[in-house]
Amino acid sequence: MHAQRRWRIAILLGAGVLINYFDRVNVSVAHEALHDEFGLTNVGFGYLVSAYSWTYAALQLPTGALLDRFGVALIGRIAALLWSVASFAASAALGVRTFFASRLLLGLGEAPTFPANAKAVGYWFPRDERSLATAVFDAAAKFASAIGVPLIGAAVFRLGWRWSFALTGLVSFLWLSGVWVRNR
Repeated sequence: MHAQRRWRIAILLGAGVLINYFDRVNVSVAHEALHDEFGLTNVGFGYLVSAYSWTYAALQLPTGALLDRFGVALIGRIAALLWSVASFAASAALGVRTFFASRLLLGLGEAPTFPANAKAVGYWFPRDERSLATAVFDAAAKFASAIGVPLIGAAVFRLGWRWSFALTGLVSFLWLSGVWVRNR
């Protein structure tokens, strides 16, 4: 594979991780608004935050097997669609239960991200470029928290918590459309 195309792939993988982390920090930034809307206690909020982690962690090993069987492209498309739907579902949640379900779905959709990225780097990068390619998408995770909190905070402040989730859903869907659907 041509070097320019490989590095474009690394940047696209990094953009996917950036979006994933925006989805993850969204709930923390919206904590007070969720408390006001749903009357959440701190314990209830803890369950909402944990819901994502439960499905994310539980699906790491099965995701690896699915990636080996069906490939990065198919699993990546399905995963991005699921995490997009999860963000939209959070924005439309009618109560704590539906919001909780959206967080479970988000963990399901985002679980393949790092295993798929690692597999993609193994496929598309020569051995001597894999560390740098991995660093590109790993750095996006750290950068996302640094810029995501203020950006999402501004969205929550100006538009409300529902719109912050709708916006991350829209960005996720646009990334899915631009990366996975266009590059079939």
